[in-house]
Amino acid sequence: MTVKKLLIIDGNSILNRAYYGIRMLNAPDGTPTNAVYGFLNILFKNLEEDMPDYLCVAFDVKEKTFRHKMYDLYKAQRKPAPEDFLVQIPLMKQVLEKMNCLCLEKPGYEADDIIGTVSSVCEKEGVECIILTGDKDDLQLASELVKVKLVITKMGSTTTTLFGAEEVFEKYLVTPSEFIDVKGLMGDTSDNIPGVKGIGEKTAFSLIEKYKSIQNIYDNIDTLDATPSVKKKLEEGKEEAYLSRKLSEIDRNVPLDFELEKSAVREYDREALAETFLKLNFKSFLSKLDLNTSVKMEETKFEGHCEPAESSKLSELSETEEKVYYRFYDKGIGLTVDGENSWFVSEPKESDLKRFFEEEKCGKVGFDTKEDILRLRSIGIEYRGLSFDAAIAAYILDPTRSSYKLDDLALEHLGMALGSEQTLEDDGQFSISFDEEEVESTNTATELFVLFKLAQQFSEEIEKNGQHRLYYDVELPLAEVLADMQYTGVFVDKNALVEFGSQLKSSISEYERLIYEYAGKTFNINSPKQLGEVLFDGLQLPHGKKTKTGYSTNAEVLKKLEGAHPIIECILEYRGLAKLQSTYVDGLIPVINNETGRIHSNFNQTVTATGRISSTEPNLQNIPTRTERGRQMRKMFVAEGEKILVDADYSQIELRVLAHIADDENMKNAFREGVDIHTQTASQVFKVPIDEVTPEMRFGAKAVNFGIVYGIGEFSLAQDLKISMKEAKQYIEDYLAAYPKVKEYMEKTVSDGRTKGYVSTILNRRRYLPELRAANRITQAFGERVAMNAPIQGSAADIIKIAMVNVYRKLKDEGLKSKLILQVHDELIVEAVPEELAAVEKLLVEEMEKAVTVSVPLKVESNSGKTWYDTK
Repeated sequence: MTVKKLLIIDGNSILNRAYYGIRMLNAPDGTPTNAVYGFLNILFKNLEEDMPDYLCVAFDVKEKTFRHKMYDLYKAQRKPAPEDFLVQIPLMKQVLEKMNCLCLEKPGYEADDIIGTVSSVCEKEGVECIILTGDKDDLQLASELVKVKLVITKMGSTTTTLFGAEEVFEKYLVTPSEFIDVKGLMGDTSDNIPGVKGIGEKTAFSLIEKYKSIQNIYDNIDTLDATPSVKKKLEEGKEEAYLSRKLSEIDRNVPLDFELEKSAVREYDREALAETFLKLNFKSFLSKLDLNTSVKMEETKFEGHCEPAESSKLSELSETEEKVYYRFYDKGIGLTVDGENSWFVSEPKESDLKRFFEEEKCGKVGFDTKEDILRLRSIGIEYRGLSFDAAIAAYILDPTRSSYKLDDLALEHLGMALGSEQTLEDDGQFSISFDEEEVESTNTATELFVLFKLAQQFSEEIEKNGQHRLYYDVELPLAEVLADMQYTGVFVDKNALVEFGSQLKSSISEYERLIYEYAGKTFNINSPKQLGEVLFDGLQLPHGKKTKTGYSTNAEVLKKLEGAHPIIECILEYRGLAKLQSTYVDGLIPVINNETGRIHSNFNQTVTATGRISSTEPNLQNIPTRTERGRQMRKMFVAEGEKILVDADYSQIELRVLAHIADDENMKNAFREGVDIHTQTASQVFKVPIDEVTPEMRFGAKAVNFGIVYGIGEFSLAQDLKISMKEAKQYIEDYLAAYPKVKEYMEKTVSDGRTKGYVSTILNRRRYLPELRAANRITQAFGERVAMNAPIQGSAADIIKIAMVNVYRKLKDEGLKSKLILQVHDELIVEAVPEELAAVEKLLVEEMEKAVTVSVPLKVESNSGKTWYDTK
């Protein structure tokens, strides 16, 4: 006969672990949700694993318990829970209610007591009970039928370990009931249970392992096998030992109105749960629980299908004065002008595609149009007349979203659940084939309707937010620029890269030999455990605390040991070279296109919260520059044939933006007069004339200048400059005294961000910051740093994007063959034909320096060379 199973969850324990284990999340209305989200992830995972017949969740009640009557200092030292955690407890209960999950609580008792009582009922009824908790106290309940599933949540990752009576004894050498006595001796600081003063965990377990109980220890106190010191502590702490045992014991007889059938697993209230998940922005759970069809779609419900159309429909629509909304699919293209009536062309001719997409006057509305531009270009068609891109618009309206997929946007903004989103094959080619069955599908018609509605809604919001210029003059035209850069690619000298790799391997082998020689043996250098043993046990170098996994051997630890032994420098060099080899040599060779000899990196426009462009597959913005060996990598990126690379780089763009936004006259004057800002800052911070500023002073001032931009604190500055916290604090205070408007800017930006819920750039790019309103001080501090930095870094992103659009257009308008091929943070790189070199250098500098008008000059430095390395 199959034994039935009950899963009972320690609600407060799991919710608390989820809160601290998962980054801050908020619903669209600002309600904190990270604890609820984490709890549900843990719940669903364990429901799948255990498949229980019964389910319930136990919660603490916010009032004193019977334990407070026994000991008025019980849990007295605990700080109040963060407000943004407390608000999630009733929210959690609401979600569980919609899941038809029984929630249990009882005034005067704790969740542990409810769990103990329910587990006792299970034992009497012959039902297996699994306790899901993060609290080791529940191990005292483990038995043949009762299993304790201990949860650990760290950095969003959750693991569990199952304990029955045997597993408890195997790990701790005491029985579950003896666990109570262990805690009676050692106490529990988290609950303010005193225990016997001076008796720690190790001694407590040892005593109970021998004597089985506190009672037996005191019955044999005169002949106790313990040191005189331990005996004395036990004699003096007898009263506390018995009290602590009582406080630690879980009450398994709570007068609880509980029957097994009340906790039977039932079907969710699908519609109510779907509505709640949508409200909380838990879209992944909608899919996980197959609740998409339960989402209400009252006002935006749409039923329809695409009318099949001939390829000539594209040519016909190219002449319309209305905007045309379109979506590419594997088998063709869907089209609409009003969202209600749509057509599907299943075998479009290239001539009709060309006429439609190359007609400038025909305004086109798409979704993620950079990919459309690339695929059309692969069959010789230029994309003209881009009017709106709903994916880019969604990004402008909220750059912190995790997803800009059409189905996610439809669900959140329109309450519409699309089935499975159809997409074009990701092979870089447009497929012209045909499938009559797809024409009959309503998916295409629905997606076109969604695209139409989203474009309308987003365009209105963009205007309302004052983001017209940012969207239409910068982000929308940038899609074509990025597509062109990606299509063109960057030429790589593959032979030189292979040779560089060989040199690296040779150097790695040499450092490997030296490390073994210094260590006196061979070992796995890449194993932190083995390396730690060699350095700290074998060579006896100074070290930090040894953990269960061994000593820490990260870069920070090794940097502090430089000079202590020659092996340290060898290890650091070895690691640096190995990183170059694996990431940049072995990583780049496979992605060089065999036909073009170029790397075609994917430039992402809707990824970063700051507004910056990112590069992936591979990341060309992360080619190392800090070491000479790393900089050698840039020699592999070359101009093809007789062409030349031109690199133009903004000088201190973020500090210039800071001077403008903060409106600080001292800082603005330095830039206007061409004074080196780091030297001036050093002069003012260290109170010496400019001509007496030393290189060391300038280095310190530079760290402060850039540190202020990123909201650096005295601790980080002290580490960077290897100075005391007191000195670092003084540096920052002197800096803010030298540039008083910067301090005002920082304070006002944080204050405004807290009031409005967001901060903005010079082009009104917004960064929403719910963290500023968080009760958790760590979360709030993070929000403050972002609030100070986002307008600066985001404005720098605005400026470089404007420059990219203008440079791209100017190159085209003047009929130049030279191509913009790469953007890396504050620099642009053009591959120029020799006869256009002078014109390109002039064009780059001019367009970058006049990208925006601010109160300080934007300075651009330009260099050229055969390789990327030569341009620096």
